[in-house]
Amino acid sequence: MAPLPPTLECFRNMLRMVIFLLLCFSPAVMAADPPLVAVASNMTQVMTALADRFQASTQVKIKLSFGSTGNFTRQILQGAPYQVFLAADKKHVDMLRDNGRQLLRTAEFARGRIGFFIPSDSRLTGTTDLSSIVDAIEFENYTRLAIANSEIAPYGLAAEQALNNAGIWVLNRNKLLVGENAAQTVQFSLSGAVDIGIIPASAAFLPVVKEGGNFVLIPETWHQPIEQYLVLLTDTNPNAVRFYDFLLTQESRQILIEYGYTPSILINK
Repeated sequence: MAPLPPTLECFRNMLRMVIFLLLCFSPAVMAADPPLVAVASNMTQVMTALADRFQASTQVKIKLSFGSTGNFTRQILQGAPYQVFLAADKKHVDMLRDNGRQLLRTAEFARGRIGFFIPSDSRLTGTTDLSSIVDAIEFENYTRLAIANSEIAPYGLAAEQALNNAGIWVLNRNKLLVGENAAQTVQFSLSGAVDIGIIPASAAFLPVVKEGGNFVLIPETWHQPIEQYLVLLTDTNPNAVRFYDFLLTQESRQILIEYGYTPSILINK
């Protein structure tokens, strides 16, 4: 067969490139991209477990980003391409909606708890009752107390409310070590730099926390409910929708319980 004229050969090459680009950016191929999921840091362990379970059954990988609910809310409003959002309170979900961000589906996903963590190297080591911990804070019998930032982290706000209800929030601010989010507060609590940390109850299931000290649950009546919300931000990636739906299954509910959460899946249209 005679070779094609240069102009026809060039046209054929261009056609191939156009077809290649169309295939690369077709909905089917784009849908295969791993869903981008923003997760409040208190749910690091349980969401990692849920994503692993989802991937094992579907072969679909999930890209998880962990941080504070407040920071994620700001990023989403600024155009961050997250497709699913696990928020640690309803306030920030409402903030997204009030600022014009379309929320395709939302659900009250779970409720969290907080507690006092006493590291094994703390001067309060061995303390296991609530009243002794409250007394230690009231009379400043501690070096530093770790708490999440109440302005951007709902778990920090719950901790502040709990201390207020215990009558001990008016404490020495120089003794506070403030984490940006719940996960960083857990790190601070394990660092050897604090005597007391207020951390999510879910963190108490971590081996490093179990082995690193005592965890004392704070009564739920000391703070407003810590409501974890699930939000579907887009339906352009079918795998994001599949993951959202998976998180509402009975299988997911059982995993939530295993990590110290109370499932409270109420679908909001």
